[in-house]
Amino acid sequence: MRSWTWDPLRREFVSGGATGELRVADSWFVGDGKVRAFDRHRRRFSKAALEVGCTDADSTDFWSALIDLIPRSGEWFPRVEILGNDQPVLGFRLRLAPPRTDEPSAWIPPFSDPRRHPQTKGPDIARLSDLRTQAYEEHRCDELLLVDERGFAVESATSSLLWWEGDTLCIPHPDLAQLPGVTRSVIQDEARRRSISIEYRRVQPDDLPGHEVWLVNALHGIRRIRAFSGQLNYECARAPKRFWEWKVWLDAQMTLV
Repeated sequence: MRSWTWDPLRREFVSGGATGELRVADSWFVGDGKVRAFDRHRRRFSKAALEVGCTDADSTDFWSALIDLIPRSGEWFPRVEILGNDQPVLGFRLRLAPPRTDEPSAWIPPFSDPRRHPQTKGPDIARLSDLRTQAYEEHRCDELLLVDERGFAVESATSSLLWWEGDTLCIPHPDLAQLPGVTRSVIQDEARRRSISIEYRRVQPDDLPGHEVWLVNALHGIRRIRAFSGQLNYECARAPKRFWEWKVWLDAQMTLV
């Protein structure tokens, strides 16, 4: 991994990572210089950055310099970030992409969503990473499903939650504290283009068995939960044709940056 820090006076990245509390972050998958919905990632990060007083995150020269640091070959999972409290610093990390999966298992923990900033990507990353490690070591699960204090499923530690009820695409209700998922928004737009019914609903984990349940994010694209563990133990049926068709479609949305 390589790291850079943005120099606001020289208007360029300098080698070396910044230190301090992670305030905001965003990441995306890069395959041979291609990214899906890059502009949406940029807008999400810039909006969150402005909320913590970091105006450079919305500048053209910052993003142009960042794009120049992304290799045009190989698979990468870079992260742009803001660190520090009194004087926030912009940083960029170039990371190799981890293995991508299609059908993870999900642990439903016996406690509610522990995030302190559920609608901002960044501050809770370390906490969620620890819980994912716990999910794997204790339950052999790749993901954990976050459930709020009322018992409603919100999203996973790294992905937006979607599920199908017949031919209706279901999305957690907007009043549930969740991240504004970029990949979810891409799928929603395509579903509208296809005239697919979309419903915003509240669902408890016990109501999900029997439905096709997706976890979607920038790294993996669309994944289908194959099994639940913890508060609910359930093996899901084989992936339907629809899952693979949508996955192929989404993977084809990668474009050069």
